[in-house]
Amino acid sequence: MVETVVTAVLEVGKSLASPIGRQFMYLYNYRSNFEKMKKEVTKLKDARDEVKDKVDAAVKNVEKIKHSVKDWQENVNSTIDEAEKLIRKKETSYRCFNLMTSYKNGRKASKQVEALSELLKDKATFGEVSLPTIIEDRRLINNDYKAFESRNAILNDVLTALNDDERKTIGIYGMGGIGKTTLVKEIGNQAKKKQLFDEVVLVEVPQNPSTERIQEEVAQQLGLKFDTETEKASKLYARLNNKEKKILIILDNLWEAIDLKTIGIPDGDDNGRCKLLLTTRERDVLLNMGSRIFQIDNLSEEESWRLFKSTAWPDYDDDGI
Repeated sequence: MVETVVTAVLEVGKSLASPIGRQFMYLYNYRSNFEKMKKEVTKLKDARDEVKDKVDAAVKNVEKIKHSVKDWQENVNSTIDEAEKLIRKKETSYRCFNLMTSYKNGRKASKQVEALSELLKDKATFGEVSLPTIIEDRRLINNDYKAFESRNAILNDVLTALNDDERKTIGIYGMGGIGKTTLVKEIGNQAKKKQLFDEVVLVEVPQNPSTERIQEEVAQQLGLKFDTETEKASKLYARLNNKEKKILIILDNLWEAIDLKTIGIPDGDDNGRCKLLLTTRERDVLLNMGSRIFQIDNLSEEESWRLFKSTAWPDYDDDGI
């Protein structure tokens, strides 16, 4: 008898105009909405697991997870929790039919189906779950630099030269072991801190340099990927000749002049906002590459003594002698 009355009421409700008719449809579609909700929950759980796997892989690869993906994951978890609570509530109260309770739960189920479906659509819009992270380049970490007067003088002169738009290639030469690498690392750090350059690349060049190795090292530090061997020079050149960003390329410890264009590094008047900082033992190398030249000399006697104390005898105290 009760079911007959309920069915009659629902049939009448179907024929009513909106918005009253819509309210009756929550009752009419009560069971089907709960079935749809269960199916959408299952699909959304699968999507959540898929995204979680991608996020975990990206985190292991030190990539930055998109904010939209994090927000999506939080919304998915809370929406699934709400839907499952509603399903449990229906299952525990199925023996005791109440028209108003069924209406309220049917309305909630309908809204939940919409929310679940919307989250499934959102998943398709954010594509990749992560962004590449710019990792601090440890090549420029420079704990060995000592701010001696002689070194600070050449450091400041080189920074001034690098800030001169007329100068594209700067070179430093001096005997082996005198501290050229330590100096250019500090120059690179200072250039970034002073925002003279957007990006600084440091490549330590071996005695028998390989064009491919230099290309790969420069590209790796710039986040550039090559699809084919033949495009390396042209693609690298296009990246370095970018007018939007200022890039400093440091080629450390050159043994001889190298053909920059073969590598894909712009030179002379052709290098846009890209500048070169070279180090070598031989002054002629810098002359052959059209550099403005700076020489790094030995430390003064006083500086050498201070360096000795700081490295071999850090607790040494002049006042105690």
